[in-house]
Amino acid sequence: MLNVNSKHKITTRLSLIGVRSIGLIVLLSTQLSACTYLKYSSVQAKYARIQSTDPSQKNLKHMLDRDTFFVIGQTVDADGAYANVATAVAAFSDRFTPNERVDTMFAHGTGRHFGLNLPAGQFVLQVYADVNGDATFDSAEVVGETVIELSLARYPDLVVGQVEIDVGEPRTSNRMDRLPILESEKSQQSLYFPSGTIRQLADPVFDSNMSTLGMYDPASFFEHAPTMFYALEEDEVHKIPVVFVHGIGGSARSFKPIVDRLDRDRYRPWFFYYPSGGDLHQLAGFFYSLFLSGEVIPLDDMPMIVVAHSMGGIVVREALNSYQDKRGENRVELFVSIASPLGGHPSAPSGDGGGALVLPAWRDLNPNSQFIRELYRKPLPSFVNHQLFYAYRNSETLKYGENSDGVVPLSSQLRPEAQQQASQMFGFDNGHVDILSDERMISRLFDEMDKVDGLFSAESMAVLADGGLDVPLADTYSPDTQHLIGYAGKYLVLLVHDRIAPLLQQQDFIQAVQGKVTPTTHVQREFIRFLAEYPEIVDQVLQSHATSNPIEPRTLD
Repeated sequence: MLNVNSKHKITTRLSLIGVRSIGLIVLLSTQLSACTYLKYSSVQAKYARIQSTDPSQKNLKHMLDRDTFFVIGQTVDADGAYANVATAVAAFSDRFTPNERVDTMFAHGTGRHFGLNLPAGQFVLQVYADVNGDATFDSAEVVGETVIELSLARYPDLVVGQVEIDVGEPRTSNRMDRLPILESEKSQQSLYFPSGTIRQLADPVFDSNMSTLGMYDPASFFEHAPTMFYALEEDEVHKIPVVFVHGIGGSARSFKPIVDRLDRDRYRPWFFYYPSGGDLHQLAGFFYSLFLSGEVIPLDDMPMIVVAHSMGGIVVREALNSYQDKRGENRVELFVSIASPLGGHPSAPSGDGGGALVLPAWRDLNPNSQFIRELYRKPLPSFVNHQLFYAYRNSETLKYGENSDGVVPLSSQLRPEAQQQASQMFGFDNGHVDILSDERMISRLFDEMDKVDGLFSAESMAVLADGGLDVPLADTYSPDTQHLIGYAGKYLVLLVHDRIAPLLQQQDFIQAVQGKVTPTTHVQREFIRFLAEYPEIVDQVLQSHATSNPIEPRTLD
């Protein structure tokens, strides 16, 4: 491992031995072949033929040479009438045929965010709620509606953020007769995230055939993986979020060697799983909207860590340019790029117009593209610590050109502007892919992560790591209260009895439970009920708690 201090930037004029000039897509994704390329070239040609004879918006969004938009929104249910009812947001177009359903996203309850992938044009977004509980959305179950117009003039970044749809009384619409709720949607519910978000790394959604689909046919990818945000477990807000961002042709599974060693008591792993053949400007814009804006995932003052491999590093670097220095934005305190083509890739021009199929990502990876030219137009925000990890082992028997990790030239990994903005750089004697499983790299990564301080004190984290309370609560307790008591019950008992130092954000909860103010949320009311119904458990928690610096205990008022 080489440690290069940021004050002594190394030269990028490296020895002229290294990577062979072969197709970029084979270089950056080791699992693909010429047969795969030809297959998807044929698929794209088929979409073009269909569009000329039987046009549709749904077919149009599959065509790589047409613009598509990422639409992010939220259902707003002021009364909570559909909080525990299956819902769906469907996008309809009348451009080619009346009432064409172009995309749909399912959820459990309202107040959740949704994401849609749509081509240009006007769309009617309708919210459906399974009011009668028959596991089917029908024409009389429309509870909300809005209209959006998508065009490059309106949304040049191809990302539409924060479309809010108010819901109310059910009404009838003629746009759709029936839409069954898929079995997979029923079994993959989350309390806080969209349906299907919580997965394990062995899930088929992360298989190589799916990540390949995301390169060549993003619309089909979204039909199987409708959300670009994934987590391994329900949210536990005391943990620092770590967002993993894969490279071209990769998936969340690329980071398994790191996640397997991650301290899951301190960190919550999240994944940006995206169609990696797409437009990098658009993907970076979506990353900002999803993870950084604070509008979709509000973290308050909790810091965020981002770990990105290969092309994922430049997607994140562009997203960091979108910071607007506004209140409520989430703060990335540590950004680690690993073997990233920070200066583009010299093989990219070969995929920029000469072949039957041109991926938008190839165009953006061209060192002379607008994307790469403008990548460092802004300095990193002062709160971002960029750790630049690079790899320099090339195992190829015959080496041509400059030195590399077998995939990305060192001159790209060590782009001068990236060096100047990085806090530190570390080099590893690894190839482009195996660096993700290198023990020295993982150890260095964890050392840097340990320097990021969360919101909760060491004492609080120790209590939370000890687990929650395994109590068979009645169904009359809301699911989120049951989850909260299940993972943080001991901590909450100590908190409201003044046995542990609180956060400023917790004062309203503490005062409501202690009877000093009127409870205003169902969680406050239900925790008061819990304390009354389970006094023996509360006493056990209080008696077993020991700390080297106890706070003077006070009883509930």
